[in-house]
Amino acid sequence: MLKKKPVPAPSSSWGTLPWPDAILPLPLDAQLRPLDERRLAQVAAGQFPACRAIFVAPAASELRPDLAAHLTRALAERPDIGIFYGDDAVVDGAGQVRSVHCKPAFNPALLMADDYIGYPLLVRVSALAGLSPDFGLRHGSAAWFRFLLGAISAGIGIDRIPQTLIASPLERPKATRAGRAHALDRWFEASGMPLRAAPGLTADTLEIRRSFDARPAVTLVVPTNQSRPKDDQGRVVEGAKPHVINLLDSLGRSTYPADRIRVLIGDDVADDAIYRGRSDRFTVTRLLTTRAPGERFNYAAKMNTLWRAAETDLVILMNDDLVVRRPGWIEALLTFALDRGVGGAGGRLLFPTGKIQHAGMTGGIFDVFAHPWHNRDAAEPTYGDWALTQRDCSAVTGALFATRKAVLEAVNGFDEGFALDFNDVDLCLKMRQLGYRIVYTPFAEMAHHESASRQTSFAPGSQIARFLRRWGDVIAEDPAYSPQLRIDTDVVAPRADATRWIAERRADAA
Repeated sequence: MLKKKPVPAPSSSWGTLPWPDAILPLPLDAQLRPLDERRLAQVAAGQFPACRAIFVAPAASELRPDLAAHLTRALAERPDIGIFYGDDAVVDGAGQVRSVHCKPAFNPALLMADDYIGYPLLVRVSALAGLSPDFGLRHGSAAWFRFLLGAISAGIGIDRIPQTLIASPLERPKATRAGRAHALDRWFEASGMPLRAAPGLTADTLEIRRSFDARPAVTLVVPTNQSRPKDDQGRVVEGAKPHVINLLDSLGRSTYPADRIRVLIGDDVADDAIYRGRSDRFTVTRLLTTRAPGERFNYAAKMNTLWRAAETDLVILMNDDLVVRRPGWIEALLTFALDRGVGGAGGRLLFPTGKIQHAGMTGGIFDVFAHPWHNRDAAEPTYGDWALTQRDCSAVTGALFATRKAVLEAVNGFDEGFALDFNDVDLCLKMRQLGYRIVYTPFAEMAHHESASRQTSFAPGSQIARFLRRWGDVIAEDPAYSPQLRIDTDVVAPRADATRWIAERRADAA
């Protein structure tokens, strides 16, 4: 006769907390199943009339001493939210913090790529009606992940409590990658979404790919002045091709069908000698954008002229100093840009040195918008593997930005008052203001030959002031970031006080 494995008891903090009648604790075992599955069914059946929500977390986790106050406040202040999640930490056997997971506001792209929500969860009883987790399916660890997907389909609001609520021993509990992939593929199929899950760039993440019945036509919108690469001293490299020619040459490596690609070049130089004799498989149209003598360059105005001249609804705005690194870059961008709820999608840009130029942009860092991990080696680990993970961002760079003309028309394109700086961030924030999502994908990867030193210079004070007057209140707390993450550095890291209660609890125990 097989012996039944002993059921682990919850950590002492589960029993010492003053749980209000409105919140019922539901500790989970090592397989992430409730220690008492009957209790979940009883709650859903209304057998606890005073209960308004359940709190779900691994039984082995230590709970924040003032947890009940945070949960009660969230339930009272956000009646529109059916499921809350909190930040979590991982501690070793001595109680030392090994990592802390500070989570953005609800982030659909990141949830599909990585179960960033994990635990803890605070679930209103009303959200359990007809939506109870199923622990009998093949990948049991993904039961709560599947529950979240069902909540999305049901239109149930999901949001964070930006506080570290639990400390888990040794390993962060969450659904396995295989379990999540299985759940996602079933959800995509049931929802009629032409998407599928594939292995991501790290051992624990996924790539979300779109299945195309037919490739839609897309226009690559490229401004140029026929500039050429320069060395570290700012001198033009002798014999180097113009950037725009290097870009056109590299486009031949793309896996997207050439007959569905249109390239629209806005050229400030009248001489077309650099283009003569080319035999590109895609259509190239050149539009002269010369300026009158003394007229100052205005990137925003030039791009507005170009995208309006495109003959396809799908457009990818690109700098001319890009070179293709991943052949499937167009498919990666269109996976999201074709979603009617997405305003635009941006890619991962690396300097020729292999250092990061762009992996999404974050509001609030240095009190404006910044590129996290700028000029860091691309092989370095980043917080949450975010540089290598698809996720929603508040803004991405305009140097590589896939969108639709219909969305650009809705926001009236770029604000030409931002001639050089902030125009891309302003564009993204205008789209978000209308309810559109902005998505970053590392699977659209390009080399970007922009000078690494250029980004260390500051925008003119007048441009910064104009930007902050418009968006200062919005960027004060970027929903795609976390108030528990530092904003005084572009290396994303938790604030010191994110785990203060854990250190104090350890000190008291000693």
